[in-house]
Amino acid sequence: MKRIGAIIAMMLLMTAFVAHAAVKDIDSYIPVNDVQDPNTFVVIISNENYKYEETVPFALNDGSTFKLYCEKALGIPEKNIKYVPNASLNDMKYFLTWLENVMRAYNGEARAIFYYSGHGMPDETNRQAFLLPVDGHSIMPESGLSTETLYARLGAMQSAATMVFLDACFSGASRDGGMMQSSRGVAIAPKKHSVSGNVVVFSATKGNETAYPYKDKRHGMFTYFILEQLQTKKGYVTLGELSDYVCQQVSRKSIVDNNKSQTPTVTSAIGNNIWRNWKLANKPASKFTTINVTTPAIRVTPTPQFTPQPVKPQPSTTPQQNYTLRDNDATLSLVAMGKKSMRALNYQQAYKYFKQATSQNSLEGYYQMGLLYIDNNYSGYNKDTAIDYFSKASSCGHVDATYQLGMQWLGTDNTQARKYLRQAAAKGHQQARTQLDHMR
Repeated sequence: MKRIGAIIAMMLLMTAFVAHAAVKDIDSYIPVNDVQDPNTFVVIISNENYKYEETVPFALNDGSTFKLYCEKALGIPEKNIKYVPNASLNDMKYFLTWLENVMRAYNGEARAIFYYSGHGMPDETNRQAFLLPVDGHSIMPESGLSTETLYARLGAMQSAATMVFLDACFSGASRDGGMMQSSRGVAIAPKKHSVSGNVVVFSATKGNETAYPYKDKRHGMFTYFILEQLQTKKGYVTLGELSDYVCQQVSRKSIVDNNKSQTPTVTSAIGNNIWRNWKLANKPASKFTTINVTTPAIRVTPTPQFTPQPVKPQPSTTPQQNYTLRDNDATLSLVAMGKKSMRALNYQQAYKYFKQATSQNSLEGYYQMGLLYIDNNYSGYNKDTAIDYFSKASSCGHVDATYQLGMQWLGTDNTQARKYLRQAAAKGHQQARTQLDHMR
């Protein structure tokens, strides 16, 4: 009997261990594959902070974590991955062209992955669907990239397989449940475009549904369950298995949490009956690595403000390491209202909201206050004050604040400018890398 009891106790311990392992955080517990995949190339676009639209919560965290899983779990070399946070329309077109050129060079022997997290939007006149860049207007469909064009270009590529993941909806709704500026308050079911070639498209929603966030996990719900399956399967998962898991989990979670449906869809070319057997990694990851996640990935790519012959700023005398800046739902709400006031050109009201956020040690609030102080339309324009706010946000890990510090020094002290731009580029900031290239 004692032996039976010991066996039962051991089984309970093992069950508890498995249960604990199953709930490992996807952002910090990452599978690591020892087999490289040099013939897969990836473009990742994560658009969170828009100039004319509401923020897409957690889109940057979606993109940066998806990049990490491509590199670690799938064994794709970092040089094969183009991660573009807060992309403009030109950025999106440029990296789509890059992907086409690579596939052409490999002549059908390489695979492509295209990932997007951000706003989608409909053209209300013809129900065409568009991906919206951060500098786009939802009332101007031509300022976005149409999915019809995207699918046609991807389908024409000479690839062994092209996998597309779109964490966006195209109904005119935003991730937080509101409506975009172009919307008349009614969600629209956009046209469904066919795909061709070796293209398979995973989309977060169907029809007029909304792509919701998974707030507790700080991700889009669709992206979260993709990453969770990649973690569970150590990257060694077929598209069929991934499709079944993501569609089931998102549908269940959304109806429970939001009391609304979110139904992911998978679209392939007519006659492509083998996509379900495509594997993302060549073999399972052999180990896991733990990554420290210290601050939420809440980053904003600004529109740089340039003024002729600026007064040379003085280095900030504020100690940079004495600040602990974080955000919560309350501070993010204040920041969102401040940004809305900025779009309405109500700078004094924006100042009040950002000031309230910074008084609560809001990381995003400090960054937005810096942007306010370098806006030429703001009566309180002060570059030195902006640099102080950027410095505090940068010291707490805000990569776009680091980039903006570099831009403020540019032309007045290029040594300082390069210092901050290199720091931002080292953290994956694409605009910082581009600026450094221009400075060579």
